[in-house]
Amino acid sequence: MSSVYPSHFQLAELTAHLVALLERRRAAFDVWDEKAEASLLEGANEALDEAGKQFKELADDQPYWSRTTEALREVAVPRYLRLAKEQHALEKRGYDAWRGGDFLSRAAYAGIGLVTGVIILRTAIPNWLEPLPLLLFIGGPLIPDAQAWFAKRRYSKQLVTLVEDMKAEAVDRRAYQPLGIDEGAAGTTEATPARKDADSTKD
Repeated sequence: MSSVYPSHFQLAELTAHLVALLERRRAAFDVWDEKAEASLLEGANEALDEAGKQFKELADDQPYWSRTTEALREVAVPRYLRLAKEQHALEKRGYDAWRGGDFLSRAAYAGIGLVTGVIILRTAIPNWLEPLPLLLFIGGPLIPDAQAWFAKRRYSKQLVTLVEDMKAEAVDRRAYQPLGIDEGAAGTTEATPARKDADSTKD
């Protein structure tokens, strides 16, 4: 929201910190249910409370911190929970791989490569199709791993996008904050009346 404060007290980096913390906690849950989600929310609130204590030692700017934590609690955390819930379910389904990517499924993919190779050897086909059976035999057993890799990569990109969107959210909230609020100027407003009184005395 403002460059006045260190980056670890700004919206994007706080979002990244919360996401990393909650991801570590999520790994401990076998089942995603109300109890697991409540535990993640509790972890987020504890982290924000601790960050709030550290911020208070740095500056007395409650309006800034309130707007920051409001964005985290109302936008960032709920969005993370939706993404994490979907990813958790996908992980428990074995990334939708056939038979969960077990040994039999991998053997079947390799077997398909062998059968395809026999068919191709007995059939007049274009030369460019001849490597296909070998690719299926070697790469087929790795199909479940490839599915998992692409799913994890997509989820990582979604989390990165979340952090980037919160950076934009910070800019928007700063642009539309109430008039007269200058983030980072906390502690200076009380001195203004005193200066005015001093000026009037001089006159």
